[in-house]
Amino acid sequence: MVLLFDSGCKLCNSSIKFVTKGDKKQQIKQIPLSSVEGAAIVAKYPSLQNINSIIFIANNKLFIESDAIIEIAKQLSFPYKLLAAGRLVPKKWRDTIYKWIAKNRYHWFGRVSN
Repeated sequence: MVLLFDSGCKLCNSSIKFVTKGDKKQQIKQIPLSSVEGAAIVAKYPSLQNINSIIFIANNKLFIESDAIIEIAKQLSFPYKLLAAGRLVPKKWRDTIYKWIAKNRYHWFGRVSN
């Protein structure tokens, strides 16, 4: 399983720490989108071109936006996996909220300084 994320985003990096804590089996490989390895993975999937979202790949299936978050949560240990209950919220609502947060993430949380 692969989790691709925006390493320049403070919110995204905090989320990665959360995933690491909940991934007791260490089964999710976390890769920055901006890395050579991240770019190579994105290049393999034409549907990922110009995607500005968290990307989760499990069993050769792609998940983005709120679906990615729910699929990641399913892989985590208890109590973190309870976040998968978000699938009970209609996808349109979940993705609307996801896009609103994603659009404002740098303004609200800042960027990681090099």
